[in-house]
Amino acid sequence: MELVNIGLLLAGLVLVFFGAALSIYAVALLGFLIGAGGGYILAPTLLPALGAEGIVGFAIAVLVGGALGAALSYVALSFATAIPAFVVGAYLGLYVITPIFTEGGLIKWLVMIVAGIVGSVIGFALTKYALMFITAFVGAAFASGKVQMQHFAAARESFSPDPLLFDPLAATGLLGFELPLFGILFVLGVLSQIGLFKLGWVTKFATIVPGIGRIFGSSDES
Repeated sequence: MELVNIGLLLAGLVLVFFGAALSIYAVALLGFLIGAGGGYILAPTLLPALGAEGIVGFAIAVLVGGALGAALSYVALSFATAIPAFVVGAYLGLYVITPIFTEGGLIKWLVMIVAGIVGSVIGFALTKYALMFITAFVGAAFASGKVQMQHFAAARESFSPDPLLFDPLAATGLLGFELPLFGILFVLGVLSQIGLFKLGWVTKFATIVPGIGRIFGSSDES
């Protein structure tokens, strides 16, 4: 489990600092992580029905889920950013916006849905900026330790997404200090990704690595 957590941390750092610059590769990585997580959570429910159990069946479920997530992200690029943008928008609506003016009740779910819709529209219309935001957010969740394998395991056991939810404003213990590690990584990630575009590094990547810039188009890479 620790090796997987290290892998998630490294993938998170890549998404935080290079997400939008990696274009289709970042979208595929997002899709793979989401799909693999879904396969991991659903495996105990699906495998008995398919007559496949054990560690091999479990690993296949995770890999198939990850492959499907990556493939769907590659095929439907606009929706690949719109859907995560809805999730991130809804998450911020529930945990950041709602507490500002209410303690809960039905209104928080309305705020969550509205924020999700707004995020989805932004993700669909402003793909580059939405992808910066989404990859920095998801990457920071993994890199800060807010989402690790134990959280996926708890979600699988309870068959609920609750263990995967976290307060983005909460502090994290690091080297004896309590720091808003998620927030720090998120802000640094967004700023660094904006810098990659402003300084022209994405255009340079596009001349070396096939597929870079496919989401944005050649006129929107710098």
